[in-house]
Amino acid sequence: MTMNDFDRDEFVSLEEQIRRTREILWKMPSARRFIQALDAEAEQDGETYVSMFEYLLEVVSEVFMPAVEEDDDKDVIRCFLGICEELLSMNSSLLRESVDDLVAKLLIRDYPHLISQSGPQLQKLIATH
Repeated sequence: MTMNDFDRDEFVSLEEQIRRTREILWKMPSARRFIQALDAEAEQDGETYVSMFEYLLEVVSEVFMPAVEEDDDKDVIRCFLGICEELLSMNSSLLRESVDDLVAKLLIRDYPHLISQSGPQLQKLIATH
């Protein structure tokens, strides 16, 4: 894509992508306190924003992985995998990279039994490995 092909109507700022990512992750009630903690920490440190990667990393490590390890909350697992589909549907290369690094590779390495429960976009991303 050249600059002449760039469609300003399709452009989404980084700030908007971060806001949408936070909004999507907020749909998981079990993730909310971790998101709030990240927001509070960033505010205390004088940072202007929390990155999409940081939000996703926190939810993966504090919500998703414990749910899988304890094998007691199928709803959290199902919800999280659905949220990954929503994140991928934003068509953001930054988000795609984050989902790839934090989720796709994790599923391949540690939780291959969950790959079949993943949505089509996440399965397509996993297939690239």
